[in-house]
Amino acid sequence: MQKSRIYALLGINTIVLYGLVLFLLPEARLQQWIVIGIAMVLMVIVPALLIDRLVSTLTTSLKERSAELKAAREELEKLRTKLAQITTLDELTGCYNNRYFMELLRQRRGMAERGRYRFTIAVLLVDQFEDIVHHQGLGRGHEVLQLFSRVVKAALREVDVIARLEADRFGMILSDCSEEDALAIISRISKLIGQIQVNEADDIKITASGGLTTYHGTESVEDLVAHAEQALAFAISQGRDRVAGYNYTTPAATSQTK
Repeated sequence: MQKSRIYALLGINTIVLYGLVLFLLPEARLQQWIVIGIAMVLMVIVPALLIDRLVSTLTTSLKERSAELKAAREELEKLRTKLAQITTLDELTGCYNNRYFMELLRQRRGMAERGRYRFTIAVLLVDQFEDIVHHQGLGRGHEVLQLFSRVVKAALREVDVIARLEADRFGMILSDCSEEDALAIISRISKLIGQIQVNEADDIKITASGGLTTYHGTESVEDLVAHAEQALAFAISQGRDRVAGYNYTTPAATSQTK
């Protein structure tokens, strides 16, 4: 569009100039008019060719710069994605990390305060992790944690969250879920976990112990995690491979684990 305008202006200027020459030199011979005409045509063609070449060069350069900018943006997006994964995910299991789990827990608590949203959190412990690490090494223990996390992820719904809180502890946020619903979910997960085989030569059954607590509208996120941990401690004290719920009471009373 811009090139057409430039060519049109060159043509108009040339015609105007040729007309002025005709007016100023009315007695010029035919040969002179032909030479003048050729000169006028060249005055249009040469600048047009130069402009076309310049525009082509600029267009090519612009395409190259656009491609470089696109590649830089894609690389930046990859770096942002990688940084987000580093800051939110546990490298070993691919679950969320403890810091991001607490952030998500604050978000869920805020949602519960604003509307009809409820949730239950659970803390699960891989019962055999320490023994496996002691007898078969940390590498084998990490394999168990990876298998464990895959099983739990497959059993959870899309709205639920799982995070690795410590070496052998995992936290879950179960959305729109009462403690009874959570117990059913954990029961299903426990059955799947029991199918994990550490080593074909060893008859080691993997189990998990868990502690549950439902948000009642008064607990801080730190309280929620502490309550789930207390329920977990109770489950462990009862022989492991089981889940216990936290016996919530009003803030003025003393909380107990059941």
